[in-house]
Amino acid sequence: MTTSPPSSRAELDAGPVQGLDDERARIVKLGVRAPSGRPREVIVLLDDDGLPRAFENLCKHLPVPLDGASGDVLSDDGRHLLCGTHGALYRFADGYCVSGPCEGDQLDAHDVEIVDGRVKVRLRPLENERF
Repeated sequence: MTTSPPSSRAELDAGPVQGLDDERARIVKLGVRAPSGRPREVIVLLDDDGLPRAFENLCKHLPVPLDGASGDVLSDDGRHLLCGTHGALYRFADGYCVSGPCEGDQLDAHDVEIVDGRVKVRLRPLENERF
């Protein structure tokens, strides 16, 4: 695996948009590593208005994946992204933390569009590339 340069704006095919309604959230491995050596992943989902969103799978409290490698990033009620380690809850629409140790912070977001029924994610540099 390679390290992602800070200026990277690579486009990722995150799979078909079909099925995201049922899955609610999909974790996609990027095939690159952060400068820390940690494999990078994004969480792709449809927000409450059906708009596609993508966030770095990395808690804002401490740099650990929200799912802790379980693949499960949803709160029990299915209304928020959940950090399984810290209990932080993030909104689907903007990744804003509404509860938990990083309340008021936001997940790193990436640009998303639907092209020919596929979810395309344009990666933004991480807010804090050391993670």
